[in-house]
Amino acid sequence: MGKNEDFKENEITTTTGEEQLAEVSNERDFPENEAGSSRITKGSNAEEEGKPLAEAINSFDEEDDDAPDGRPLWLRLVALVAILGFLGLVAVTSWPSLRWPQEMAGLVLESLRLKKEIDPAWLKAVVEIDVVYREPGSTFAVAQKSGTGFNINTSGQIITNHHVVEGALNITVSFPDGKKFRGEYRAGAPDYDLAVINLQADSLPVVPLNMSRAPLPGELVRVVGNPLGLNNIVVEGKVIRYLQGGNTPGRVFSIDAPIFPGNSGSPVFDRNGQVVGVVFGRLTGTEYGSDPPGLAVPVGEVAGLCTGCSG
Repeated sequence: MGKNEDFKENEITTTTGEEQLAEVSNERDFPENEAGSSRITKGSNAEEEGKPLAEAINSFDEEDDDAPDGRPLWLRLVALVAILGFLGLVAVTSWPSLRWPQEMAGLVLESLRLKKEIDPAWLKAVVEIDVVYREPGSTFAVAQKSGTGFNINTSGQIITNHHVVEGALNITVSFPDGKKFRGEYRAGAPDYDLAVINLQADSLPVVPLNMSRAPLPGELVRVVGNPLGLNNIVVEGKVIRYLQGGNTPGRVFSIDAPIFPGNSGSPVFDRNGQVVGVVFGRLTGTEYGSDPPGLAVPVGEVAGLCTGCSG
């Protein structure tokens, strides 16, 4: 049996502070691989400075490859990012490895390509979650954070990360079609960084869950989320290996895909369009350089949190 990567002495870093990975129970069996010691970073928030860029890019029609003036879409994107970068509107202070503007433009362009290869239904149930919360240790000060989630019930049952909704005073859930709902925190498993939000709605789009199997190392997966204030961005990568938390019997898996703030709670889809994992952060360490792998919790861990989670 191989040695698992141990996070017992390492920290989980969030934008609001640091906390230790807590112990939980898990009876599911996953592959084991050898690895070294690393840090886990939870990528919860898209920086507010990135909002003007996000809004401008999101306004483009992703079905049109060319602009009305005849310029290719990629050229418009590069020009836009370059201009906003010059104006200082795209600073991301908490993620210094982000290389503006090339990385931003590349993320959007790759997403446009991948969207032509997948079923559009994958995107309809992936939501943006905006949270107003009280600053830790403060009686009056409030702040905002955002992340991603996905709907699994036509009446509105959203899966996301616990750190996205932790301390929430108000939760707003936005679907790609423009519909917005007030969310209510229903249940959570902080040890797995998972949470469920309930909505009062009907006939909402849903994503199917694959509870019967976990993705294997080397398997191609795709992640849909709202990184850096953008909406419905698709990235792809392969499952690298399974990692064992030092205080957590349950394992998580790493993915060689670009994960950024705002991706927290993003669904990980297999080839069949079924959700097999939930993104919660990424590994950091000198051995990974500027492109560390993302991390996801197997979707089976949500089974005890929600109704109708049979997959």
